Amino acid sequence: MSQALWLAALLAGGCPQQEAVLEQMAKAIEKDYVVAPEARQIAESAREWARRGRYADACGDWRAFSTRLNRDLDAYDGHFHVERVVEEKAGGDEDWLMAWRAAGVPTNMGVREVKVLEGNIGYLRLASFYPWDMARPKLLAALELLKDTQGLVLDLRQNGGGDAETAGHLVRAFVGDAVTSVQDVQSRAGRRPEPLPKRDIPEYRGGVVVLLDRRSASASEYVGYSLQAANRAVVIGSPSAGAATLMSDPKPLPHSFQIFIPDAQPINARTGGNWNREGVTPDVKGGDDPLHVARRVLAGDLTIGEPAR
Repeated sequence: MSQALWLAALLAGGCPQQEAVLEQMAKAIEKDYVVAPEARQIAESAREWARRGRYADACGDWRAFSTRLNRDLDAYDGHFHVERVVEEKAGGDEDWLMAWRAAGVPTNMGVREVKVLEGNIGYLRLASFYPWDMARPKLLAALELLKDTQGLVLDLRQNGGGDAETAGHLVRAFVGDAVTSVQDVQSRAGRRPEPLPKRDIPEYRGGVVVLLDRRSASASEYVGYSLQAANRAVVIGSPSAGAATLMSDPKPLPHSFQIFIPDAQPINARTGGNWNREGVTPDVKGGDDPLHVARRVLAGDLTIGEPAR
């Protein structure tokens, strides 16, 4: 049989194991995805992928199947994630968490650059948000160095997110102790306020500029959006990635798969919305040199709404 005929026969026969994964995934999404009408649409797409044998040419190749499936789910929400938990690695989730924590050591827990620029302007670049117990000493040292600056540039460009607690502590350091919460969390079960953590690092009282770009996502967007909405920071750069939904524990699927489903979303206390899909909208475009624009804003040389040159 020629390769073309073999492939046609394979596609016609489908792949029952994949179909089982997709059907159970569709049921889980329909039940738990945060936006009910969209949940039904995504679930129907998953069932259509099974009916049409979208991944049948990767039957038995679980890695290729999950890679392509995640790519398709990303078109609906970047926080979906399907993975296969290898049975031999019984502590798979713990292994992943330990690997992530270990990766924070050579990267200084995401604190990549701290300095005081001319004009007494502080600069802090964070590449990621690691767990608070690990990130706290680094952020504490950084803010101790920068606490007497007259303004601060918080550079979150290319920061894909990470630990929500750490991001919450950073927001707390900028908004002060009087603010108890900056957002609620909305799920299919209802809406509840999300309190900010008790302040554990120095409060910063100077002016703040947050730099974002299209690769700033999730927790970094939360920081930028929250400070912007609270009139505590000016956001400079380009619209961010637009990943606002939240996930809880993974749901099991057949054949050792599991799926993380975005089952909640933040609702900002002031705006009544969030940054999902559209991203955080900057107050000022960054142009060719966002840091230069940020320094002009902090120095009072550039008014919000004035084109950056």
